[in-house]
Amino acid sequence: MSEPTTSNTNDHKVVTFTNKTDFAFTPDLGCMYDSNPIFGKSGASVEPGESVILPFHIGNLLAKNLAKRAMMVAAPVDAAGIPTGEPVWSEDSLAAKQASYIVDMYEEEKGTKKSETELLMEKVEEYKALVDKVVPKSEREEAEKDKETTDETPEQPNEKTPGVYQDKADVLAELEKRGIVHDKRKGKTELEKLLVN
Repeated sequence: MSEPTTSNTNDHKVVTFTNKTDFAFTPDLGCMYDSNPIFGKSGASVEPGESVILPFHIGNLLAKNLAKRAMMVAAPVDAAGIPTGEPVWSEDSLAAKQASYIVDMYEEEKGTKKSETELLMEKVEEYKALVDKVVPKSEREEAEKDKETTDETPEQPNEKTPGVYQDKADVLAELEKRGIVHDKRKGKTELEKLLVN
């Protein structure tokens, strides 16, 4: 199995995202990541002038969304308030505005990457610990003893189960041996039934 690798050099970065606009940045305006709302101290938005410490990928997306919103609010309009049709932003102007909302703080220590096997084996240990918590030790030991006893006891042949007979002659010989009255003209299957009764 292949080892997972870091997909982006920014995976371990932590940033400060600051709302430098004059309006509250709410989830409705794009203050969210993968459909999860991001809030400041108010619990409803990131207020004007408020800063939030976030992982780089979240802070970067919020900065981009806030930059778009701020540039749309400032979009040029004519005297009647109708948009002029000019582009609201270019890639460069958007990137510059976005960069103004985030500041790199530090980079977390990159943990040693684990292979899929190591991650799965950790799960095995986790589930084992869960069983240890849920099933009392005395019950587990009793179950082990029962299993050992079952394994050590040889299976007793069932007296009612007919043996395996190659042909009718074998069945007749067994009937004679047991002293069971029978009709030699009957078929093998019918004669075998007498051995079971």
